[in-house]
Amino acid sequence: MTDLITQMKGRAKRLRTYLSDLGHTLSHAQSLEAISKEEGCRDWNTLSAQLRQQEIVHDNRPPIQVGDRARGTYRGSDFEGTVLALERTDGSAKQLGPVWRIKIQFDGPVRVGTSEHMNLTRQRVRAMIDREGRSVNLKGVPDGFMQLDLP
Repeated sequence: MTDLITQMKGRAKRLRTYLSDLGHTLSHAQSLEAISKEEGCRDWNTLSAQLRQQEIVHDNRPPIQVGDRARGTYRGSDFEGTVLALERTDGSAKQLGPVWRIKIQFDGPVRVGTSEHMNLTRQRVRAMIDREGRSVNLKGVPDGFMQLDLP
C-alpha cells in the first residue's frame, strides 16, 4: 500500500471517528467514499487508482536533473561537478527499481586510483544511479562506485 493511500485511509478513519462522536454511524467503506467525493473523485476505486498513478510518476522522477550541480564521492574521492546527461533505463525485468544513466563533468580532476605510484584521475564519468543517487548495476543493485549527495 502506498503512503498516499495510507494517508487517505487515515483521513477516512478520522472522519468516521468524528461522525461517530456526533452520533452518526458510518461504515469504513462509506467514509472512504466520502473522502473520495471530497477529493473530487467518483468513488474510492477511482481515487486509489489516481493515488497509485501519482506514486508511480513520483517514483519515476530522477533524483537529479541535467544542468544541476552535483556533489558526492566517486571511487572514494569527493567531487563537485555538473550533470551533463541523464537517461532512464529499463534494463532488466529483475531490476529492483528505476535506474538512470548519468554523465557528470567534474570541476577538477578526481583521483580514482588507490596506488601511490600511479596518479589515475577522471574529469568526466558515466554511471548508473538509483533514486537515492547511488551507483548501481543493471539490476539496480548498489555497486559502491559513486554516491551523490542529494538535497
